[in-house]
Amino acid sequence: MTKLVSFPSSGPGEDLNWFATSSLFDEVAAFVLRHVADDRARRDIAAGAASGHVFIGELPEPDQTKVLTALRDIFPGHVDSEIYPPQVTARMDDPETFVARAKSLARMAGRSIALRTASGAVPDSEG
Repeated sequence: MTKLVSFPSSGPGEDLNWFATSSLFDEVAAFVLRHVADDRARRDIAAGAASGHVFIGELPEPDQTKVLTALRDIFPGHVDSEIYPPQVTARMDDPETFVARAKSLARMAGRSIALRTASGAVPDSEG
């Protein structure tokens, strides 16, 4: 079953959606949860993840910015060390495809940050 992570964008017509299989999605949802401080938002993310979706655009600030920044800046290293470490990729037939798919989430988070900054939705201090 394919599951969805949806990112905030600059507005209508700019859909930033990332899809993954259950196991990769579960890793992403757990990563997102670690970066959400608001209790209600944590409950909403957990409930959505159980149903197969995470809507980052529905997080309150500053959690939304914190999650996007963590996905952009920290998640690629998390992929290499936790999701697809060398001992896992050594046993895979085509690890580059799986690693690239996981890391594409970081690029999408960066795109979301750029769109939000350009539209004035957030200050230009995210980096």
